Amino acid sequence: MSEVKMWRSKIAPTCRGAIFRAKRWFYASFYSRTGDEVKKEKSRENWVKLARALVERSNEEQVSDKAARITIRYTEEDGVFNPIRAEIEVYELKLLKRIDVSVS
Repeated sequence: MSEVKMWRSKIAPTCRGAIFRAKRWFYASFYSRTGDEVKKEKSRENWVKLARALVERSNEEQVSDKAARITIRYTEEDGVFNPIRAEIEVYELKLLKRIDVSVS
C-alpha cells in the first residue's frame, strides 16, 4: 500500500481559479513526466473524475465565484494518480479599509 500524499493550492480569487491551479499541478506532475501511455491515460481518467466532482460540488454550493483553496489527498501507485479525497475551502474576501495616499 502506498502512502497518502497531499497537495494544497494557494488561495485563489475564485474557486474556478483554484480548480485551474489543481489542473496545472496535475498535468505538470503526472501527465507530462511519464512516457507510458497506459499510465498517462489512467491518471487522466482519474483526474477528470475528480475535476468533474470539484466543479459540480462548487456549483451546487454556489461558491464558484468565491475565493477558495483546494486540498487533494491522493496516492501514487506505479506512477498513476489515484485521488482519495478533495476539500474546497471557501473564503470571503472583503474590503477592510481604504487608505488615501497623496503624492506631492
